[in-house]
Amino acid sequence: MIRTVDLKAGYYDTVVLEQINMHIDKGRIAGLLGRNGSGKTTLFRCLNGLLPLLKGKVYLSGQEISGLKPNEIASLVALVPQRARTVFPLYVLDMILLGEGHRLKAWQSPSLEAEVRAKELAVEIGIEQLLGKQFDRLSGGEQQLVLIARALMQEAPILLLDEPTSHLDFTNQHMVMGLICNLALSKGVTVLITTHDPNIVFQYCDDVLMLKDGRILAAGPVTEVLTDRNLKLLYGNGIAIEQTSSCQVVVPAN
Repeated sequence: MIRTVDLKAGYYDTVVLEQINMHIDKGRIAGLLGRNGSGKTTLFRCLNGLLPLLKGKVYLSGQEISGLKPNEIASLVALVPQRARTVFPLYVLDMILLGEGHRLKAWQSPSLEAEVRAKELAVEIGIEQLLGKQFDRLSGGEQQLVLIARALMQEAPILLLDEPTSHLDFTNQHMVMGLICNLALSKGVTVLITTHDPNIVFQYCDDVLMLKDGRILAAGPVTEVLTDRNLKLLYGNGIAIEQTSSCQVVVPAN
């Protein structure tokens, strides 16, 4: 599970997040909604131990992370960033195997078993044809799929995905979200996803957190929190919820 207590964070003299109290239970998929600059990526950096807190605490699977080593945090949480830059021209297989790093000692190479697992993940995600290509020569969507495979390689109980479908075509968006749902259901993985598409939250998430101006506007089950009123408070009046024959969808308001 993920829990924060009175979290406050920022950069230098600028406070980005304040009074963030959130709780996501094991095996739940939560969507994080907010306008650009609301603090979503900063929150992820706090949850992953990459940004020191100005105040408060972060708990991952019941462990308070401020005293944990980086490899211990990596065993608890895997992060899929919006993008990744590489210093060296790594091949896709090597990028996926980086997810094994927290289990290795200094100068130790991944085992043959880990390489087999990495190739299996590539097949599962549909990128096996990319294994022999250089990561930095891939398209944005292909890179995003590789980063998801790298995160799954960590086998952490918590998965953070920062706009994981932003560079993906329609088919791959729903393939990835289906894979995430299966992880939550079959392995009890706790998932937090940032997205600019409330319809992704409607279709795939159990819970939703709405972040506005660095504070939580609303949080709870999607059926209770993702309402027309809350969406208008978050995004303004140019958005509305409509009921189709099978589901609710968020559309631009007239």
